[in-house]
Amino acid sequence: ELHQPRFTLITKGLAGAEGPVFDTKGRFYAVAPLEQASNDGSAGKLYRIELETGDKHVVCTPHVEGFGGKPNGSISDKDDCIWCADMRLGLVKFDPGDNSCKIYGKVDSSGNPLNGANDLVFDDDGNLWFTGPGSPVAPAKEDMVTIFEVPSGKLYCLPKGEDVPVLADDNLRFPNGLAVQGKVLLVGVTVTKEILAYDIIGAGKLTNRRLWAKVPIGETDGPDGMDFDVMGRLLVANHGGSHIEVYPPDGGNAPIIRIRCPFEAPSNLHFRQNSNVCYVTEHSNDALWSFEWECRGAAMYCDKIRIDFF
Repeated sequence: ELHQPRFTLITKGLAGAEGPVFDTKGRFYAVAPLEQASNDGSAGKLYRIELETGDKHVVCTPHVEGFGGKPNGSISDKDDCIWCADMRLGLVKFDPGDNSCKIYGKVDSSGNPLNGANDLVFDDDGNLWFTGPGSPVAPAKEDMVTIFEVPSGKLYCLPKGEDVPVLADDNLRFPNGLAVQGKVLLVGVTVTKEILAYDIIGAGKLTNRRLWAKVPIGETDGPDGMDFDVMGRLLVANHGGSHIEVYPPDGGNAPIIRIRCPFEAPSNLHFRQNSNVCYVTEHSNDALWSFEWECRGAAMYCDKIRIDFF
C-alpha cells in the first residue's frame, strides 16, 4: 500500500541532517554531522530548531583533544539532557542547564576502543543502547570504506547510572537505527537491508538475535532511523530508497505500507509527543520536513511515567 502525504519543509542547511528529537518540554533538536571547521576538520553540531520559523541555534559542537565530532543520532533523557551518538567521539551528552557537552569515554568495559556511534535509544529501564558501525573513535583515523565492506559493526549499551559502555553484540554490517518496544530491541543493519530483533534480559545483555524484517530489495541503501507509532507499527527511513517503510508489530519480509517522500535519502524520523506529526531528516537537501501520519507516535522513554509497585 502506497501513501503520499503532504510533506512540509521546516528548514535546510543541516549538513548530513540527522537525529531529530524532542525533549520533555517540547524543544526540538537535530544534528548536522557533516559540518566542517575552517581547517577542513570535522565540526559537527547539535542544533535546537524553532519549528515555527525554521531558525537554528547551535547548542553543542563536540570535540576532544583537538578532534571535532560527527554527532549522528540524538535522544533525550528524563532530565532534558540530549545524548548524541557521534561517529568520531562516541557518546556525547548535552546538558541544557549549563550548556555543557560531556564526552563519555573512548573505550568499552573490556578496554577496547569504541567503534564510533551512529544512533541510540533508551529502553524502559533507562539503559542507553547505541550502534557503533564505524572505525575506532578519534584520534584513530576515520575509515568510511571498510566499515561498509566487512562485518565490523558493534552494538553497545550504557547501563543506567554508569559511565562506561558495554559491548552487547558485534560482527554487524553497518548497524544503524534502533527502536525499543517493551523488552525487544530492534536494530537496522544498513548493508544487509535487514532489521534484527533481540530480547533484552538486562543492562547490556541480549539474547535470541533473529531476523525481524527485510527492507525492500533494489533500493540503493537500507534501513536508517526508525520510530514506533501507538499501534505498534515501526516506521523506518529507507535511506536512498525515497520511502519510509511501515512494518506491522511482528515485522515481516516486506512493509505493509510505503510512505513516498519528496526526497531520495530520508535519514531519520521522530514524532512530536502525543501527536501524529512526524519529523523527518534527509540528506538529499540537508533538510528537515514534517508530515501527518495516521495515528500518534509511541511515547519515548523520556516521556513515560514509571510506576514501581512494592
